[in-house]
Amino acid sequence: MRRFLKAGLAAVLAGASLGASPALAVFSGDMSPKVRSGDSDYADGVEAFDEKDWPAAITALSKVVARRPHHDNAWAMLGFSLRKSGNYERSLDAYGRSLSINPTNRAAMEYLGEAYLDLGRVRDAKILLIRLANECTRVALTFSDGDFKDGCTEFKVLDAAIKAYELDPRAPVKSEPLPW
Repeated sequence: MRRFLKAGLAAVLAGASLGASPALAVFSGDMSPKVRSGDSDYADGVEAFDEKDWPAAITALSKVVARRPHHDNAWAMLGFSLRKSGNYERSLDAYGRSLSINPTNRAAMEYLGEAYLDLGRVRDAKILLIRLANECTRVALTFSDGDFKDGCTEFKVLDAAIKAYELDPRAPVKSEPLPW
């Protein structure tokens, strides 16, 4: 056993003396640095989406989903971009595709709920809020108090949008893209 420990210690010291690079930390959430995707169309689409350049986002993300039709996040962002451009029919289709690929895509659920509010379909938006509540419950264990609403942005945003709609159905739905 001592020989094993000595060999392990020698290996560690040898790595340190050879100038081995230090361990890098991996963070979650906003602490992690964003790295540009290796898919240039997707990277361009995300950048345009973040800048609210809807025509550029639609162009880039359309290329992504044509090449990679299984990309649920690209479909969700494409749906949002189409909706912001006024094309609700294609927007609803894109959200549907995102959710058919990944029924737990919280961004797609939130965005589709907002689209339903834009179209006066408050009942459908409330159904999506229930789906979001169920999905957010799955991640509740990551929060010390167990209250998912503290960490489920999509639920909070759609819930607020529904409440605002119920106060004034004629007011435009306030909808901001989530950071990708």
